[in-house]
Parts: sequence; C-alpha cells; structure tokens
Amino acid sequence: MDIPADKPKRKINYLNLFWLTSTPIAAAIGVTWYWVHNGFPWANLLVFTLMYLATGLSITAGYHRYYSHRSYECGKVLQLFYLIFGAAAAQNSVLNWACDHRDHHRYVDGEKDPYNIGKGFFYAHMGWILYSDPYANERKKNAPDLLKDPFVLWQDRWYPFLVVAVSFGLPTFLGLLLGHPLGGFLWGGLFRMVVVHHMTFLINSAAHVWGGKPYSMNNSARDNWILAPLTFGEGYHNFHHKFPADWRNGIRWHQFDLTKWWLWITQALGLTSKLKSVPEPLILKARLDVEMEKAKQKLASNSTIREKAQEALDRGRQRFLSAMERYQKAKTDYSRAKRYWSAAMRREIRNDIRQYSKELAAARQAWGQAMRLVNGFSYSGAKNMVFLTALADIFRSR
Repeated sequence: MDIPADKPKRKINYLNLFWLTSTPIAAAIGVTWYWVHNGFPWANLLVFTLMYLATGLSITAGYHRYYSHRSYECGKVLQLFYLIFGAAAAQNSVLNWACDHRDHHRYVDGEKDPYNIGKGFFYAHMGWILYSDPYANERKKNAPDLLKDPFVLWQDRWYPFLVVAVSFGLPTFLGLLLGHPLGGFLWGGLFRMVVVHHMTFLINSAAHVWGGKPYSMNNSARDNWILAPLTFGEGYHNFHHKFPADWRNGIRWHQFDLTKWWLWITQALGLTSKLKSVPEPLILKARLDVEMEKAKQKLASNSTIREKAQEALDRGRQRFLSAMERYQKAKTDYSRAKRYWSAAMRREIRNDIRQYSKELAAARQAWGQAMRLVNGFSYSGAKNMVFLTALADIFRSR
C-alpha cells in the first residue's frame, strides 16, 4: 500500500453531490411523467440511441483507450468527436478523466487509486466523486502529452459549455426536428446521461468485485462477461489491467466488445491506425502463470505433494512455453520469408508451422488435463500417489 504519512483529508464536493443525486431523480420523474402523458414515440428511442452510442463510445474508445492509454492513433476529426461527445457524457474533461484513470492503473487498490475498491463498493462506484481530490494537482504530472494537446486544453476550458450545449441542447434540438423536443431532452439528454454515468461507474466497482482473474492475480480487477455488453466491452477488466495498452478488452471473437468493433470499423475507414495489440504468446503465458499460481494454492497444504506436483507442472509449463516460442518464431520467419526468401524456403517454414502448431496444441491439451486433475484433487492418503502418477503421465506421454 502506498499510504503517505500525512494522508490528506477529503472534503465533500457539494456540486458533484447535488449533480449525482439530483439527475437520477429528475430523470426517473421526467421520463415517467412523459411516458404517462405522451407514450413512447419512436423518435425518443432514436435520439436516446444516437446520444447513447456517441457519448458511450467517446468515453470507452476516446477518453479511455485513446487518451488514457494511447492504444492507437487517430486524426483530428475523430479526436474532436471524442472530445465533444465525451464532454456530453458529463464525466469531467478528458484531461481530468485520463489523469484519474492513469493513476488508477499506477496505484490500483492503493491509497492514491482515485476509485480504490478497498474503500468499498459505493466509494469505487461513485462515492469518490462526491469528495474533492487531494491529489488533483499531482495527478496532472502523469499527463505531459495531454497538457501539450491544444484540443484537450480547448475541451478542458470549454467543458461546462459543451455539457450544456451537447449533452442537453443537441438531443432537445434533435427531438424538435422529430416533433418531440421535450422527449429528446428527457430521453436523449437527462436519462441517457444517467445511464452512461453508471455504465462507466460499474467498471470501477463491479468489475473489481465480481468475475474471474484469468490473466493476473496481482490486483482486484476481474473479467466479467455480464458487464461487457453493458459497458461497450469494458467488462473484460482483468485483461485490461494486465495489458492496458491493448486496443481490445475482449480479445476473443465471441467476447462482446463494441468498442473493439468500433475501432476495427474506423480503421477500415482510415480514421484510426497503429492499433496496439499484445502478442498472443504473452497472453497465453499470462494465463499459464495464473493457472500455475492457482495450482500452487490448491496444493499448498501438503508440502510433499506440492513439491512433487510442482516438478511435473514445471515440466508441462516449460514444454508449453517452448512449443509456443517455436511456433511464434516460425510465424515470424514466414512473414519475413514472404518478402525476401525463395518459394522452397517458404514451403519449409510452412511445414515447420504445421508441426509446431501440432506440438503447441498437444502441450495446451496436456496442460488443460493437468489443471482439471489439480482442480479435482483432494487430499486422501492413498489417492495422493495415484494423483501424482497421473499428473506425471500426462506430460510424459507428450
């Protein structure tokens, strides 16, 4: 823990307290009253959806993955889109938002973590916003790139105006064009803002409490597939804390990550470029390390069993990593061969890739069997030797 000796006291921020308590109440009363008296015209859903997507993606793709982590590059048009509609999400200027988030990663679960889950679910969800931040000026030191960006400084200066004009004025205007100005204000402005608020807040709270830790056990961040569709893909939070510079959070094709798909589309349109991704071997190694650590914990209560099982698991882990290294090197060599080497050399490397791919698949299968065996293990005297023999046989047979 990084608790300073002169831990500063926090003062209540009454403006934020009023804003975060009054807007949900006003939204609930407003949309209910409107629904009772006017029904629910399709125009309200349209305005809500447009504003929800624009502001939500401006937070996840813009504030978060672009400005906080620089996981890709984009031009000025997309930057202005993120800054204008990010302000409309009413979650502070990108300068302050990104500084807070960078410190969240730097000090995760520590005193200087702005939304430290160790202080409770409510504090991490929104309680931290109700207090003035004693580290506000210090946090700016981790954003020299943002302090040099004229667009970021422009948004920071005009942030209150943008909130009023874009968060409330624009949906009201869109509603007016469709014949429902008040509906546009209530659904596309007020209610949408509250929904996007808590969509973001859930990552700071729920994604540090519920879910799995497949990539790192060093902090409280968790992968939660239920949160993913609610948060535009940000629910895969354990992966994100392990690899924060990756442009994806849901790395598998079946994992819901709307922000990832948005960035893929904008790249195809030439609006984004240089999307950063973690090499697959590093991701596999992270999973392997976590599974090894969990196996150690499972076997920790019996030193004899733990040591002998550890030897077998170490052999399996090394075989897995070696196969993965050979496979990755062959793929890298083939990429180079396509440009500079002969057709015969390319065929030879392709054969190597097929062979190493089979070795890697066998190593992964063996490791999976070992983990299932470990997870099902319970200390029972005579069965301990049966367990160790079975574990050794898994890796000896490959």
